[in-house]
Amino acid sequence: RHGISHSDGAQRGEMPYGGEPESHFQRLIRGNQYQPVLRDHICKEMAPLVEARIANIPTRAGSDWRDLPNLAVRLSDGSYSKKLQYTHHDKKNGKSSTGALRGVCSCATGKPCDPMDRQYNTLIPWCLPHTGNRHNHWSGLYGRVEWDGFFSTTVTNPEPMGKQGRVLHPEQTRVVSVRECARSQGFPDTYRFFGGILDKHRQIGNAVP
Repeated sequence: RHGISHSDGAQRGEMPYGGEPESHFQRLIRGNQYQPVLRDHICKEMAPLVEARIANIPTRAGSDWRDLPNLAVRLSDGSYSKKLQYTHHDKKNGKSSTGALRGVCSCATGKPCDPMDRQYNTLIPWCLPHTGNRHNHWSGLYGRVEWDGFFSTTVTNPEPMGKQGRVLHPEQTRVVSVRECARSQGFPDTYRFFGGILDKHRQIGNAVP
């Protein structure tokens, strides 16, 4: 909890802290700076569709892509996403409790995949229910870090669709920032990273604590 900020990830390299330290960990991690400055509280920019997906992930503990509503929503660029169409019987899981189909490709019925079944620009990523039966339903993708939980692993690229672990902020519409990832590895706030955002994430993710 105390390694994750309550403030929005900014696009400035330096910014003031939002207040005094709230815990022993925060006092230690901030260090003895003459002029306390928070560095690298910056986040990767996301495509409009990815932003919309993050915004629609509930903030309750354990939420991930499986909690996304199946809706068409307006994106930040003015375009609209599409609603995912369930078009096939799911041989393994059957129908939903309401009798609705669960398959998004002919392979759900036991037949070969049909490229024509692929759907694009949907709030629920088509590829996840398509292959979910073979991959534990992609548990944790587009998942939020829990306030009282922990980082399952520190990643070199906090990608919501990545397999490394949950990378969304517990409450905000963003992935974890460079500084939040650095704190998860034990780097003090005085430690400086170099390059662009992805360079900094790689430096943190490849570090051995």
